[in-house]
Amino acid sequence: MLYAIRAAALVKEVVDLLRRMRVNRWGVVVSGGLVVVIVGLTATDWPEGSLRTFWNQHAFLAGSLSSVLFLALGATLVEEWIARRDEARLRLVILVACGALARAPLAQRRVMWFALNGGDFIEDADFRLDRESVDRIRAILARHDLPEIKENDAVNEVAVPPATASRISVLATDPEWVQTAYNLLRGCSHGFRVITARWAPLLTGTDKSAAILEEIALQSEQLTQVQVRLLPVARGRVREFQSGEINELCELWRREFANSIALDEALTQLSGKRGSSWVTDGRNLLEGTDLEALRAQVSMRERRSMRLYI
Repeated sequence: MLYAIRAAALVKEVVDLLRRMRVNRWGVVVSGGLVVVIVGLTATDWPEGSLRTFWNQHAFLAGSLSSVLFLALGATLVEEWIARRDEARLRLVILVACGALARAPLAQRRVMWFALNGGDFIEDADFRLDRESVDRIRAILARHDLPEIKENDAVNEVAVPPATASRISVLATDPEWVQTAYNLLRGCSHGFRVITARWAPLLTGTDKSAAILEEIALQSEQLTQVQVRLLPVARGRVREFQSGEINELCELWRREFANSIALDEALTQLSGKRGSSWVTDGRNLLEGTDLEALRAQVSMRERRSMRLYI
């Protein structure tokens, strides 16, 4: 009789729980199957049940079997409840955080573009350029006969973005540019860390949101690596880069610039502000190989990373 009461109460609890939350098909099947088994075994313990004598003679087996079945049913329901709770939290994180987080790689893109090409820089509260650095970049570009190219002109296909190597191969030989570019990237790295720290408590709530936080942290670390490459000349430890070091800087700069565009696009898509099929106009700033690589990565069913180069 005790089993019958427990089974009836459990059935009512399961029905109520299934009404309150949308369970997946397999969760319903497993839960329903367990309830059927529990009710069936309970029926065998009625006064006229065929196995009543057996259960009375094997009390330990009866207790163990009932415990295992109720535990399995509880685990099925709890697992489903946890999954639904995580989904709800993740949706909240995506709606609230991803749009704000996208500002960091977007600012990185703008800083790296301005350091090489000049033009106009769009600031916000966390990413600003001091007037002295802006004037210095423009004077350096003019000194090397490198025309300034506004980012908006390249985005709108009014101007053709110059190859990264063609600019860095000239600018990296100028210690003043190295110093100024180092300062610009250093300020951008600081803003990146501020935004990451601001949203980290919210992003650690679920595995999926923690993965987003990891992507942001890795992008920040890679931006720092570009900054560190400039450090020896920026701090006067050496007078100039060797040719091989300039080639390495060109490659690293190009890859991390491309990563900033890919991450900005992925985060904005997750935020839902532009739709899942939206693509950033920043793609027009990419070199041909990077653009093709991004298109190929996006077309994959499962992307290894939100960034283009790991």
